[in-house]
Amino acid sequence: MKHVMVPFTIKPEALGAVGPIIGKFISAIKKNEPKTLLYQSLQQADEPTKFIHVMTFSDDASETYHKKSKHCAEFVAALYPLCEIMPKPIVYYETNTDM
Repeated sequence: MKHVMVPFTIKPEALGAVGPIIGKFISAIKKNEPKTLLYQSLQQADEPTKFIHVMTFSDDASETYHKKSKHCAEFVAALYPLCEIMPKPIVYYETNTDM
């Protein structure tokens, strides 16, 4: 499995517009991406313009499908102009935790 976290910051004046954009995107992921095992949007409690998206893909192919999807392109086109700090994916792999 592959885990990706994507932090970004929205311009304060755009905060009201971002919720519906994220909601539409997550709905499209749930409908079209069965191998995306997790997709969450988290908003920072003490700084509401800061977000992190957390996702888990079953394999590299599912991540590639996600990145190349129409709904991802539409999300990027809608979200990026609203960003003060652009999204930057950080990839994590699971480690062996056997003790």
